[in-house]
Amino acid sequence: MTRPFLTEADRGDVFRGLAHPLRREVLVHLKRGDRAVGELLVLLGSGVSMPTLSRHLAVLRDAGMVRQRKAGQKRVYHLQSQGPQRALRWFKQMQ
Repeated sequence: MTRPFLTEADRGDVFRGLAHPLRREVLVHLKRGDRAVGELLVLLGSGVSMPTLSRHLAVLRDAGMVRQRKAGQKRVYHLQSQGPQRALRWFKQMQ
């Protein structure tokens, strides 16, 4: 028997990160380049508040899909390709 690419905990984190449309939209924006939280708020539109975005970014961080760094007073987010790659490996394993 082969060892699975993802542990049960990893699958939960990755798929939880991808589960919400707002988090998927954030990932699309980060694929185009690093973004400060304020930039993400502008890109996502007026329907998204800072607390809402913060909660979604926390889920993405916990899932290992984004990384944050400080740049002065700003928090800048970067896409971690390993998160989506783990999900893709899981899907390929299911074929």
